Amino acid sequence: MIDRLVPRVAAIGVAVIAMAFAPASAWAEKRVALVVGNAAYQSVPQLPNPSRDASAVAKMFRDAGFDTVETQIDVGNLDFKRAIRRFEGISDQADIAVVYYAGHGLEIGGVNYMIPVDARLASDRDAEDEAIPLERLVSSADGARRLRLIILDACRDNPFVRTMRRERKMAATRAVVAGLGKVEPTSTDTLIAYAAKAGSTADDGTGEHSPFTMAVLRNLTVPGLDIRLAFGRVRDEVLKATGNRQEPFVYGSLGGGNVSLVTPPKTNRQETSAADIKADYELVQKIGSKRAWEVFIGTHPTGFYADLARAQIEEINKQQGASVQIAALPQSPPPSSRETPTRESIAWDKVKDSADITTLQQFIRRFPDSPLAVNAEQRIDLLNKAAREREEQALAAREAARKAAEEARRLEEARQAALAAQRKREEDERRAREAEAAAKAKAAAAEAAAARKREEEERLAKALEAERKAKAAEAERKAAEAKARAEQAERERQAAEAAAKKAAAEKQAKAAEQAARARAREAERKAAEEKRKAEAEAAAAKAAAERQAREAEEARKKAELAAAKEATCKSEQSKLEAISAKGSEGTGLDDLEAFAKTVTCDRLDGLVTAALDKFKAEAAKWAAKQPNSPELVSSAQAELIRLGCLTGKVDGEFGPQTSAALSQYLKIEGQPVENVKVTEGLVTELTKHKTRVCPIECKAGEILKGETCVAEEKKAPAVAAKPKNDDDDGRSRRKKTARQKSQEPSQRARQQAVARPSIVSGGGRGHSTLIGVGF
Repeated sequence: MIDRLVPRVAAIGVAVIAMAFAPASAWAEKRVALVVGNAAYQSVPQLPNPSRDASAVAKMFRDAGFDTVETQIDVGNLDFKRAIRRFEGISDQADIAVVYYAGHGLEIGGVNYMIPVDARLASDRDAEDEAIPLERLVSSADGARRLRLIILDACRDNPFVRTMRRERKMAATRAVVAGLGKVEPTSTDTLIAYAAKAGSTADDGTGEHSPFTMAVLRNLTVPGLDIRLAFGRVRDEVLKATGNRQEPFVYGSLGGGNVSLVTPPKTNRQETSAADIKADYELVQKIGSKRAWEVFIGTHPTGFYADLARAQIEEINKQQGASVQIAALPQSPPPSSRETPTRESIAWDKVKDSADITTLQQFIRRFPDSPLAVNAEQRIDLLNKAAREREEQALAAREAARKAAEEARRLEEARQAALAAQRKREEDERRAREAEAAAKAKAAAAEAAAARKREEEERLAKALEAERKAKAAEAERKAAEAKARAEQAERERQAAEAAAKKAAAEKQAKAAEQAARARAREAERKAAEEKRKAEAEAAAAKAAAERQAREAEEARKKAELAAAKEATCKSEQSKLEAISAKGSEGTGLDDLEAFAKTVTCDRLDGLVTAALDKFKAEAAKWAAKQPNSPELVSSAQAELIRLGCLTGKVDGEFGPQTSAALSQYLKIEGQPVENVKVTEGLVTELTKHKTRVCPIECKAGEILKGETCVAEEKKAPAVAAKPKNDDDDGRSRRKKTARQKSQEPSQRARQQAVARPSIVSGGGRGHSTLIGVGF
């Protein structure tokens, strides 16, 4: 009974651990995704959105905490199939597997195909070789345990349909349709979501993303939202966005439980005080009575420790039953009242109910031939078995408790990590809000300063205008005074003339007349002088008034020019912010460079320069990741030189020498060498090798000795021996020894001169040792 109970208790312990910590089960759930976006088709016009859609969906899955998100943009046939094969291995260990595809797709004879960017579909015969069947995409997620989700934004108006020839027999039954056909998943817990209903086409949209992908981004990863409800929201949004022209559809079915890609956040209600329950369990374990265990179960009716308590009660019950069985063993017939009890029966009556194995063994040693010794041995066997069962049960209980404690610790660490991540996100958001508030405050302060400056310029212009009018009025007054003085001078002159005439008439003297004329001339001269002065003062006043008017007009124009410049700066700053928000992707860098050529606001020069530097750095970083980029080629050349496959220098150019070295490496690795491209994955693969891959090759006349190419030694021809006396033989040996000593340094120098270092690799991937000639 105990042998059957131990594995059952262990299984119950594992199950109860999972149930007790169910609110945090999401931490142990593994989610993986494969995202493919094909836009740059080679034989038909390119699509604007799939690559952006795929990048946005991949980011959505990463933000949702997916363990693995593999992204493939503009993949050809071979890379597409390799990505599917890799994902099959990844999804075998996952609980949730999601596959998203955006690009061209079509249906031929009831079979749906996804189209790689390098596909050549001249006829319907080419589909099986040039395209990827939907069934293969679906089967790549079959290994997931809880949910398999396939999302297809591939129901676009396909240009391949219009150009493909129908060459298959029974062409009527193999119709080629632009959209995708209806499909029912063959595996359970599988959903296939189409951007449009079977047989219809989807809208690629005019915005940054297609209507279907935009709705998916908004609804698919809402925490706690069932996947079926999420696609219901997607359907409603797409219908509304396309005027009921496009209706997404989902095929397949799930069970009755809630299935969401992102679990809802934990609540305090779900948290269990496992430490308190464990302390109560240890206290009751010290007591060990059946009643104590019943009180524990009444206090904690469910959970891991409750099941252990029930197992303890079962053990106590079994021990009591064993005692009853021992007591019920067949006894020797009691002696009749007429018989005298024997010594062994008296001894057996003393020990038959004992639980001490030593006492029972002593009885067997005393009475080995007695029938009662058999009863004693059976009693010992039962006691030993009960002891073993108790030890095994205690061991199972301790192991289950240890596992529960470890699981609780792991979940607590995961919870603390999640809380730390949440605090970091909140801190980042707070800093972003503070930075935004500071920027807004700075902009408001600049706006207020500009307003104050405009008001000051307007006030100054009004003051200048008032001063100009005052000076003009003063000039007019002075001109009027000068005119009055001129008139007064004219009246005085007339009076002087009258007086002169009267004097001339009275005196009738020539001298008097001359004197009068002289006075008249003097008066005229004075009058002319006064008139000239008055006219000069009037002209000066008029010139001053005109100059003040010009100054006031210039001040007004300066104020208007400053206001216009400020308005231009605001407009150009708005354009710069819009371009910066758009980012460097697409035409962002071109737009920024065009804006930099037309900007007129001086204070924006620094911001424009900084934005240009940032955009160019992002563009350079993106270009460095492209296949065959100089950066990737330089990294690959350095690794190929290290692996002994390339003898040239690192120049970043993918020339014939680099291509030949890379082909040599791929042949050794057993990989195809057609259409070789230097990618990040290839550079990563090269860096994983720790030793030489390409074999060392020695020149003609050299041999490989250890790890060094040395000159091959030629054997000296044999010389016929001739009889020598002992003296000649001794002299010959001494000469030979001296000659060998003199030749040893030159021989070593010659070997060092021709020797070159080599690395003989074990081959990596299980290859045998390679030794080549002609390197």
